[in-house]
This record gives sequence, structure tokens and C-alpha cells, in this order.
Amino acid sequence: MRVRLADTSARTIGDETIVLNLPRSRYFTIKGVGVRLFELLAEDTSVDDLVDTIVTEYDVDHAVARRDVESFIARLRDEGLVQ
Repeated sequence: MRVRLADTSARTIGDETIVLNLPRSRYFTIKGVGVRLFELLAEDTSVDDLVDTIVTEYDVDHAVARRDVESFIARLRDEGLVQ
């Protein structure tokens, strides 16, 4: 899966990323670990790879990382931002 780059415009400012969903004319802000996940989703990747990266880079339990990554992906899917 990856972010639908043609359908988004994103800019990182400081510790947050502002994402514009172009087809829906909606925007939202991503903070914290979500910024890293959004960066990783610029390339085709799997949920397992995302979880492994977050566990490696942050002090977080694998089960918690999986739950949070799946929740984040679900929100992006609801917005139509990942394929």
C-alpha cells in the first residue's frame, strides 16, 4: 500500500504534516509518529513493514504499534488517501 500521491498535497512544517485531500478538498494535520508513517507510505509498503519500522525506531510494544498503525491506515483509507 502507499499514499495516492496524485490525490494529495502534503507539507511538513516542524513536527507536523499538513495533508490536503485534493479530490475531497479536505485537509488534516498529522503529528507525532503519524508523520513518520506518512513518510514511509510514500513508497509501496506493507502493514508488517510499517509496524517493524515503528517498533525499531520508537520505544513501543509490537502489539501497540500494530494497533496504532492499523488505526492510522484505516483513517487514511477512509479519506481515500491510500491504495
